[in-house]
Parts: sequence; structure tokens; C-alpha cells
Amino acid sequence: MNAIMELRVAPSDVVLNATRNAAPASKPAMPQSVLSLKALEQSRLNWETTAFRTSNQQLYAVLADCLAYGATLPLAESKQRAEELEQFIKQRGYIVKKDSPLMTRVAKAVFGNVDRRRISTYSLVLRTAQKAGVKPSALADWIEANGGIQEIKLGRSATYKSPKQRAEEAKSSLATLPTLATAKEGLALLADADFVGSECVLLAEQQADGSFHIKALSRSGTAVNAALAALYGEQKRTAE
Repeated sequence: MNAIMELRVAPSDVVLNATRNAAPASKPAMPQSVLSLKALEQSRLNWETTAFRTSNQQLYAVLADCLAYGATLPLAESKQRAEELEQFIKQRGYIVKKDSPLMTRVAKAVFGNVDRRRISTYSLVLRTAQKAGVKPSALADWIEANGGIQEIKLGRSATYKSPKQRAEEAKSSLATLPTLATAKEGLALLADADFVGSECVLLAEQQADGSFHIKALSRSGTAVNAALAALYGEQKRTAE
């Protein structure tokens, strides 16, 4: 009876042979998400150096024209420009306060009904450039040298005052202002002992003879603070 021979192979030999016969290992494939991010990164680089830069330069050119339009003019020409600007804004149906800074009104006329924060930002940049004596032809370089429009906007933080702060500062200066007139007739009925020494807002209408007809009285804190903040702005513009 022939013995049945059993061939035993050590496990280590099997592993060794499998390793020798296996195909050379290839580098792991890059995940698709990484490939997508690299493609997006390249798109961003292309955008920054082409479309984005071109778009910014076009915006700076428009702002430069706004700066030129809002340049200091002799009184007669300045008055004519103000009338032209008011008429244009009215024709377009835009809403802007008459006592807004000139550059704010110019920006509103040019950029129209975009987000009001953009109008505020453009106005701030133009006023800052004007105060710094920047010429329209140098505006684009000045904006880029200062980090762009948003950086210029943020740069105001050192001197920026909130409406509440402006109102409080104006209120503290009221005592130093001269009394323009004293009115009692017709207002005595609205007087209230609880409000002695407190500020209020009188709404008046100027007449052709130079007199003022007082139409209403308001003690609303919102109205008073708005009036004080407006006074602060007028005082600052007068001081400049």
C-alpha cells in the first residue's frame, strides 16, 4: 500500500511567493475631490488676474469720473451742478437726502438703486480720496495702494462715530450755541413742566419774508437724536 505523500508548505513561503509574483504597486489615485479643488484653485487664479482685475479697473475708472464730477467749483458753478444733480436723481426716481454729502449724491446718481451699503462705501472712498487730495487720474493706483475699496472703508474705524455718539457729542455742544430766537406764542399749550431742560424738535416751514412758521413739536427720542446727529454733521462740515 503506497503511502500518500502530503506536501506541506509553510505559510511564510506562500506569502513570499505571492509577493514575488504580484504586479509592481502603483501610486494611489488622487481623490476626485482634491482634483476638483485644484481645478477650482486654478480658476480662482485665472479670475484674479483677468476678469476680477479688469472688473475692478473698470469700477475704479467710474469712481475716478465721479471724483472729477464732485471736484470743488466756484459758487455759481457749484450751485448749477447741485441743481443738475437733484434733477437727475429726481428723473431716475432715486431717493437720497438733500443734505447728504455731495459724493453720496453723485454715487447714488451714477450707481442707482444698488444696495445702499455699496453707495455708502463708494461715497466714503470718494470723500476720503478727495480729502487726501487724490487726483482722478491717480485714483485707481491710490485705491490699490491702500488695499482696495473695502480696506479703505474699514480704515475709517479710527475716527468713525455711530449716530448715537454723534448725537451725544452734538448735545454736549448745545449749551455753547447762541439762542437764535425765543418762541412762546402758540407753543405755550404744548409746554410740559416734566420736560423743562429737555431737548425737543420743532418742525418749521420757511416763508418768503425770511420768517419761520412752526408747524409741529416732537419730543420723540428718535427724532431728537436724529436732529442732533444731523447737527453734528453740519458742525463737522463747517469746521473742515
